[in-house]
Amino acid sequence: MKRKVSVLFALLAVSLAFGQGRFGRILNSKKLALQYKSIKDKEKEDYYQQYYWLVKAENLKTYPHLADVKPVVLYEFVKKVNPQNPTKKLDAAGKEIRDKAELSLDQYFKNKNFQNNQVLLLNLESYVDPSHGEYWTKVDPEKIKQLVPKEFFGFTSLNKKTKEEKNYYLWIDSKNDDFKIVDIIPNEKGNKQFYASVKQYLPKYKFETKYMPTMKKGTKSDKTDKNYFYIMPFEQNKDNIEYKTDDFENFTLSQVKREGEAWIGVEKVRK
Repeated sequence: MKRKVSVLFALLAVSLAFGQGRFGRILNSKKLALQYKSIKDKEKEDYYQQYYWLVKAENLKTYPHLADVKPVVLYEFVKKVNPQNPTKKLDAAGKEIRDKAELSLDQYFKNKNFQNNQVLLLNLESYVDPSHGEYWTKVDPEKIKQLVPKEFFGFTSLNKKTKEEKNYYLWIDSKNDDFKIVDIIPNEKGNKQFYASVKQYLPKYKFETKYMPTMKKGTKSDKTDKNYFYIMPFEQNKDNIEYKTDDFENFTLSQVKREGEAWIGVEKVRK
């Protein structure tokens, strides 16, 4: 994914204050649900969108391998993956689907039926994404892979309309309360030396984006190495590479392996 998103929690309060109107300040789905009677018709679009984001984020939080991720990180993550789809962007068919979903949702909320059953969730998803293609909505939390414990996660999402899959990567910096959605494949314009090195050793090498990589952190006892992530795109008995980065912007080739041969260090030897 070419786009990179960075959220600084020092600015989080500001972003929430100006995002989703008054509902952006509420970060708990139950508390938001109790606000239903006070909302106006013109606010429903923001209201149900916010509720959707919170439900999705809270669902991710229930999985053990995501338990240590701060709820606000998961919330912001869901917002970036599933951006709001304003009414003005919808065609006539989309608006009709949204109107029907709204009627059903209104009944649930008027009756304080806030249990997240399948019917409610289906109507909620139909409301925020009537085309069923604007979002890469089908993300199974149990399929989210922890590539580096508590620091780096990969997940495959499915576009339910086109059936196309796409990998996303979430890098969490818990010390600085920061996270990024990053691309693990080096940008060619910003990493010309990297690609020159790959071509030198493996002229026919091509990145495989379908499969998630293997990742390791650098040696903890080595101050010059401990902050690096070492990435092996796809482990197989063919030409392969390992490379490193500490910011997911600049990458350095570390090792190469020709088919049938042993790994060769092309940077410094790791301890």
